[in-house]
Amino acid sequence: MSPGSSRTYFHCHPAARDPGELLDPGRQVSQPWGSPDHGRCDKCGGSGATLYECLSCVQAGPDSGCPACQGRVRFEQTCPTCQGSGEIHRTERHGVAVFPSREGLYRYLAGKDADVDGKVVVELEGPLSDDLDLDADEGALLIHPQRLVAVEPLDPELVHAIRSRLASPPAG
Repeated sequence: MSPGSSRTYFHCHPAARDPGELLDPGRQVSQPWGSPDHGRCDKCGGSGATLYECLSCVQAGPDSGCPACQGRVRFEQTCPTCQGSGEIHRTERHGVAVFPSREGLYRYLAGKDADVDGKVVVELEGPLSDDLDLDADEGALLIHPQRLVAVEPLDPELVHAIRSRLASPPAG
């Protein structure tokens, strides 16, 4: 990416809600989908480090310009959930959860068995947050959106196809 150019990111958002709310700095907070967990970290088992796998680069191929993994795709690093302590103390993070690619977002939603009905994909532009997303180990990032670039329907059939492919044992 050249200096002065900006990058866009992809976020899943309820179709019934105004995606413009993502531009409100007071609403740019990310939390876990379920109730927040505290205590021993279930992501790293308390070790403080975990395997990262950038779903955007898994789906679309390694990209040296990827802000989540710089093209490394799989690597070990400090656990984003416990921040290396082995204990979860903080689940609220500053920024809107996004993926560097639409493909990564779809792969994430498929892997989480997320309810994708009534959702849209919002393409956003804005600077990266200084905070780490709880699912940074899957290539999720946090940004402070400054511009809404596009809104399109999320394709539930594509998510279900990815989910089916993930559930099928490899041929051979």
